[in-house]
Amino acid sequence: MSISGKLEELSKKADMKDRERGQESLKKLFNYLKNCKIEGLEDMLSEIEDLSKTRVYNKLIKTTINDQIVPGTRSYTLEEATRVRILKLARDNLRISDPLTRLFSSSNIYPKFVVTIYTFIGSIYYINIGRQTNWDDSLNILFSGLDERLIFALDDFDTVNFDDLPKPTPEFFQELRKVRWNKKAKKLYDKLTALMHEIMDLVLDYPGLTEWPSTYRSTEDLFIHLLAGCSAVNDGRLEIEAGDVVMAYRTFFKLIKTDVTKYKAIPERVQGMKEYGGYLVCQDCGGYYQLQPGEFPEDFDRCQCGGKLEYYDDIDHSSKRGKKI
Repeated sequence: MSISGKLEELSKKADMKDRERGQESLKKLFNYLKNCKIEGLEDMLSEIEDLSKTRVYNKLIKTTINDQIVPGTRSYTLEEATRVRILKLARDNLRISDPLTRLFSSSNIYPKFVVTIYTFIGSIYYINIGRQTNWDDSLNILFSGLDERLIFALDDFDTVNFDDLPKPTPEFFQELRKVRWNKKAKKLYDKLTALMHEIMDLVLDYPGLTEWPSTYRSTEDLFIHLLAGCSAVNDGRLEIEAGDVVMAYRTFFKLIKTDVTKYKAIPERVQGMKEYGGYLVCQDCGGYYQLQPGEFPEDFDRCQCGGKLEYYDDIDHSSKRGKKI
């Protein structure tokens, strides 16, 4: 047998061991969780089992990893991004993550946790439309109020009257910053996280180490942590309980099965926001490029000739000295 043949055979054996290990781990985790006496957990475990049999979760993981949407932070200028009030409140009132802070806290929630809301809304939006998101789609992702529905209504996000939601305040995020796990909730969260990691491998057909969806895993973990914290604060508590973890997963599973494209940007929140348009003109060769929908000057470094590009809102025909680039 050739060397390549032997390597392929070893790889197959390793994959088989991964599958066997994964199946055994899944069985143990399901059995452990099914014996936990926590309200709503049994129904949630059924949701997880159903999730592993559909392609929805597979699509979600791959979309998030491949970044196939137009990310909100890239679609807007810094000034425009501050108009997303949830992001602004999170930035102003949640501590920035650092090693020292993490060392002395059991459950602080940071601004990057909140960013995962838009990661998931955007990924699910992309899956529903089946194409690259454009400018209008990006406005819907960030300014529809779905973020506030998720934070304050959780698994009732699709039925709540938006006008009945609390107004986001600095005080809410200051409370969110203080939430901590109780031991039972943290153990449940850890077990469910381990279970979901095994499900990820299962739906992706047990990829090798180099293909593990590590970015997606951390994104989902932070999102669940955030929702659990919101559940606690909404109930007037600073301690995350087991029921909050169940609520977080229930909200997540409902969200990924929802057609989020029905949530449109609230007009008054996007008033005055528009696409850049305009032109990039090379200062060396004189070539120019007209920006397309969803493209921004900072997306481009230099001209094909190596020259520096300058942005112009509008340029007359005489200034287009060179060919298009």
